[in-house]
Amino acid sequence: MNLVVVDTAQIQPYIFGSNRLRENVGASHLVAQATTTWAKEAVRQVAARHNIQSTGMLDDTKSIENPSDPLDAEVLYAGGGNFFVLFCEESLAKDFTRVLSRKVLTDAPNLQLVIVHNPFDWGESLAQKIKATFKKLTEEKRARTLSAPLLGLGVTVMCRSTGLPAVAVAPGIGDDPPRPVSAEILAKLRAVERKDGSPSEADQRLRAILPPPDGYDYPSQLDHLGGTRGEHNYIAVVHADGNSLGQRIMAIGEKYPDPSQNRDYIKALRAFSKKVDKAAQQALRDVLNKLVARIQNDGGGRIVYKNALGKIIAEVQLRREDGTYLLPFRPIVFGGDDVTFVCDGRLGLSLAIEYMQRLEEHTKNLPDGKGRLTACAGVAIVKAHYPFARAYALADELCRKAKNYRRIIRDSQGDWDGSCLDWHFALSGLSGGIDEIREREYKVRSGSLTLRPVTLGDNPKDSCRTWTVVEKGIMEFQGENWAGRRNKVKVLRDALREGPDAVQHFLRKFNENKPLPDVELSLTGWETTGWHGGYCGYFDAIELADWFIPL
Repeated sequence: MNLVVVDTAQIQPYIFGSNRLRENVGASHLVAQATTTWAKEAVRQVAARHNIQSTGMLDDTKSIENPSDPLDAEVLYAGGGNFFVLFCEESLAKDFTRVLSRKVLTDAPNLQLVIVHNPFDWGESLAQKIKATFKKLTEEKRARTLSAPLLGLGVTVMCRSTGLPAVAVAPGIGDDPPRPVSAEILAKLRAVERKDGSPSEADQRLRAILPPPDGYDYPSQLDHLGGTRGEHNYIAVVHADGNSLGQRIMAIGEKYPDPSQNRDYIKALRAFSKKVDKAAQQALRDVLNKLVARIQNDGGGRIVYKNALGKIIAEVQLRREDGTYLLPFRPIVFGGDDVTFVCDGRLGLSLAIEYMQRLEEHTKNLPDGKGRLTACAGVAIVKAHYPFARAYALADELCRKAKNYRRIIRDSQGDWDGSCLDWHFALSGLSGGIDEIREREYKVRSGSLTLRPVTLGDNPKDSCRTWTVVEKGIMEFQGENWAGRRNKVKVLRDALREGPDAVQHFLRKFNENKPLPDVELSLTGWETTGWHGGYCGYFDAIELADWFIPL
């Protein structure tokens, strides 16, 4: 037998290398196709007997080791960007690689596909073989030669999105005029092209998982996410990733180390993966349903959020096209525990938190018996025309910061497992990484102005660094005691930068010696100094007071 694992490399620049939402959506669709539909179709082409049903689902009643009715190929797992398949002969594995590679080269130019083969005998441990093959896959990714595409000869027209030679002129769509595009961009645009008024391939895949309610549809441009032009035309790029999922999958293999348990291992792996995929999809559906419910409560065409005095803090006006409202929300990557979506900048934190909470809720009973699946998320809030690749890179970096903070808590608190969140406003340009930015803009003599990253629930290490504390502060500054006193809040913000003494002076001079809002009952000192343990308890809340829209 021959075990084949299919993966992709360099997918982040491939998906998020353009400022056009259509191209990002099309790229995400092509990546998903390469490791699911196209890979299964390649198996069908080279193997007469397989376990792929006409619907694309895997038939659990068929097995490659069955002596009475053996298969030529059995797909073990397809999901989360990976594809595992067993072939009875090495020649079939080579044919599969040839067919799939040709498909990707022609239909998804510049998508980097990585395929690894490993000989396998059913008398070996399949779990150990998959682990060894993954190691071989990692080594292959590190050793592969970087692609150096030919940048053109003689007189050429360059693609505006990739800088590669153009091969065609893309037709104008919406606000986009006709423009020369490379083969890569042309393939991405074909994936989002509507034919005869029907939804595109990418839209069909999204609608199958997240069908929009009647009267609503997903936007195809970043400018259509609900921002008010010139005032609040900001978007949020949200990247969320499950915690320790790879470790949990490997742990499943450790339960079935004996070759006699190979079939049990396959069943356990499929059951776990299906449950995670289903839970992640349901969590996204819950996010969509709650967002739509909020929109409908506000009249069906907008979201209005007012402070305690009745003054509108923020308004998200939905764009209307052909009698349909465009939602201020568009998933780009959705499959398994890895999710990336864009939305109106003022909804980014609310939607990210809602997704993580729902994911935890729907994964309470995972078949591996290790409890719920938590996640970490990064939210980058940027101007709508900010370079999208940089915005995603920032969201990804923020997600890694949240994961690192979670790891610090786990190292100090043992088996604690919770979700963490980090965010950043890039209201102008970005200079340096997030650590450098925070050192420059959020570090003062008294310590850190920001509590970020924070835990979504209780924090056993630093009880002040939780989203609950930040959210309570936001509600206080949007409440009746502070809502109508913007100048006073600005003075407080400056005082917080100066340190505890300046805050005490502010309370005496501007607040009649009244303390600041109580945002954390277990801590003393915050209400009178604004600081505790080197952290400011109010700066994040003040920064979000005019931006955060709860669902």
